[in-house]
Amino acid sequence: MTNRILFILSLVGVAIAVYVLQGFLRQAPIVCINSGCEIVRKSPYSWLLGVPVPGYGLVGYSILAILAFLRTTSAPLRKKLLPWIVGIATGGVAFVGWFTYMELFVIRGVCTWCAVSAVNMVTIASIAWIEYRKKK
Repeated sequence: MTNRILFILSLVGVAIAVYVLQGFLRQAPIVCINSGCEIVRKSPYSWLLGVPVPGYGLVGYSILAILAFLRTTSAPLRKKLLPWIVGIATGGVAFVGWFTYMELFVIRGVCTWCAVSAVNMVTIASIAWIEYRKKK
């Protein structure tokens, strides 16, 4: 059951990342609760190594979704892929932690979609860690 939840949450993350990324690529505003999304998007910190930050989210969430799906195909894969999911999700939490810090204290604007994505990644990591601890 937890694997299905991880898969669904990863797909939610993919959808958020695609939506925000298309706004970056088209340089068009996205629907947001406040003006924070535009403030963040126009910030120089919204690009990392020439790639828009939502691009990293898209890659990370896509990998998590693929791994969660592959875990359903066989019992040996189920066990072998969980540490990878934990590691990638933990890296994702570190990344969203850094970006949330940048939003709050440097950019001084909070993107609603970024905040939802951050909560989503923390949830994925928490579920993965709990499952990993149960398996040990």
